Formats: sequence, structure tokens, C-alpha cells
Amino acid sequence: MSVKLTLQQKLDFLPALASISIAAFFSILTGLWRTERQAKTLFLHVGYAVFRKVTARLTPAQMQYAVPSSDKVYEQYARKARVQAQTVQLENGALGHWIGDRNAKNVMIWYHGEFQFPDSVESTNSGVLTGGGFGLPANMGYFKFYAQLVQTLARSNKSLAVFCLTYTLAPTATYPTQLKQAVSALRFILSSGQSPSTIFLGGDSAGGNLVGGVLSHLAHPHPQIEPIILPENSKLGGAAMIAPWTLLDTEFPDQEIYHGGDLITQAVAQPWASAYIGTSPRDNYTDLCSAPVEWYKDFPVEQVLITGGGNEILLPIIQEFAGKMKEGFERVELFIGHRECHVAPIYNLYLGDSTETAQGKKVKSWLTELAE
Repeated sequence: MSVKLTLQQKLDFLPALASISIAAFFSILTGLWRTERQAKTLFLHVGYAVFRKVTARLTPAQMQYAVPSSDKVYEQYARKARVQAQTVQLENGALGHWIGDRNAKNVMIWYHGEFQFPDSVESTNSGVLTGGGFGLPANMGYFKFYAQLVQTLARSNKSLAVFCLTYTLAPTATYPTQLKQAVSALRFILSSGQSPSTIFLGGDSAGGNLVGGVLSHLAHPHPQIEPIILPENSKLGGAAMIAPWTLLDTEFPDQEIYHGGDLITQAVAQPWASAYIGTSPRDNYTDLCSAPVEWYKDFPVEQVLITGGGNEILLPIIQEFAGKMKEGFERVELFIGHRECHVAPIYNLYLGDSTETAQGKKVKSWLTELAE
């Protein structure tokens, strides 16, 4: 459904845009002298400042009104890339979009999880949103990143297609709907005859949460979701989690984020987490970081890569999660991108900065090594 705004809410875009412009101006001044805890370039410093101001100044309804849906962004990507859009209807009301040749040897299923800036206040979104996390659609940076993954493997004579999920946004639907839909994407790829060893899971932020949830479901079937039984002794090829949001707490350790180091603040945690959880209790599927060590032991996946930005507020949680998971599942690698923000490989592309991030480079080399 389209988001409706009152006349007052629409008129409020004018002072909101003014305050965002002022924030951008002051970030230019403060960005002339940056430290190691801040963005590498002035361009990114300003972009992060604008992002923080947007999420603080605009109401959820205003942001919902101003951004297109993941499905529309995918169609825009297909037109710009001059490729045929290929969309699949999945179970539980979800959609899957193909990037690359769907007959490729390897398939990476990607679960998105980040926010996008309004392109204009005239565009509308097809879903009801409430913030970042599970509540806003994928932006163009995602599809650029997916295309890069496909191209990187092609240069190594390996074929890859990315199958990205459009899940129902919170609070239109709450947990476990999004996890059901994430599982349905994997079920669809398996049903097409794809060997588990050539299937990879990927996700960022809230999408990283879904990666953990799907792995958890494979090892410990969720009581409200139909199990997936992999062939005996088979495992998925790998799982990549960029800045995974695996602990839905509402406060994070302060890492001096208000001076250009990250693009999210502690203020977003409570509304984003509440919108996803709704009235359901938190559990090991929603808060993988809180699961006992034994929970990870039987994850049917060959390797897990966890990345994070050196300047992001989730870094302590990401490090804690990776260390704890490694106690129960040895084949875990943690990689930290120096001076990078939350989901830098995708968000920087969305801003227009095509400089390869350390995290993005790591994901590509990891995937190239594991793919058949």
C-alpha cells in the first residue's frame, strides 16, 4: 500500500530539508580535519552526516513516503543495466530477484537490511515502513554490489548468480514472517536442483540477522516454520554476514559516532528492533549473539565470514558474536575494515563512491575461493 501523509507532514519536508542542508554544510567544515575514527574522505564524512540527520529529522511516515520499494529499485537497476528483470514469487508473500545468469554454477541468496535516502518526496513506496533494519527496502547500492560479485567470480572463470529476497517490511509483518520468507528463498533454490555446496547465504545488518536465523532453522527447526532437510552429509557452501545485527538491544557502546565515523546512531535501535519483534519474545533466532555456544555446532555450512567496520557502533557486538560463534563452530572468520562504517561495501556504492572497501574486497575474495 502507498503511505499517506497529511498536508502538515508534506509541508514539513521544507524545514526538514533545510535542517538537513545545514547539517551537510557544517559537516563539510568539521570534515576538513578528520581523525582515524572518522570517514576516510570528506565526501563520505558528509554523506554519513546527512544520513544521521535524515534518520533523526524525518518521521518514519515521511521516510516511507519518500522512498521506492525494493522491487521498484530492482526494476530501475535492470533498466540501467539493460538486462531482463527476472522476478520469482516465493512462499509466504515474498519475492526473489535474479542478478546474473540464473543457470550459474553457484548461487548466493542475499538478504538486505539497510536504509536508503529519499530520492524525491514525490516517489512512493509499496510497503509500510518504520525505519531501517527490517523496515526499509534495498537501495541501488545493493544491486551494484550484487553485480560486482557476479563480475568478480566471472574474472576467475566461475559463474555466480545472486538471488535477492524482497521480504515483507516491518511493521506490516513482524517476526517470524521475515524469517519464514528468508527460509522460503533457500527452499526455492534447493527445489530447483541446486547442490547445497554451491549455495551461499549473504546478508548485511538485519539481513545478517536473517542469515543467522536461516542457519539456526537448518540446525534447529523453528516451531512455526516448515523444516528444510538437506541431503545427508551435505552443507551449504558458505555464509557471509556484513555487520550482522545479532543482538536486538537498544543501546550500544559509544564509539564517537557523532563526528563522522558511522552512519547510524543509538537512537535507531529501539524503534527498529520493536517494529521487527512486535509482540513476539526474542529468542535464539532473533538474537543469535545470545544463543548458547552449542547452538552453532550443527550449522550445516562449510564456512562463515563475518565482517564489520572499524568505526561502526555495532563493532563490539560483532566481535563478541564472532568470538562466541567460533567457540561452537570453528570455521568462522572475522574481518574488520579499517575506518569503515556500517555496511560500507553497499552504502558507499549507494552514495556514489565506487572505491572498493576492505570489507567488500574480503567478501569477494572469500566467495571466489569457495565457489566451485
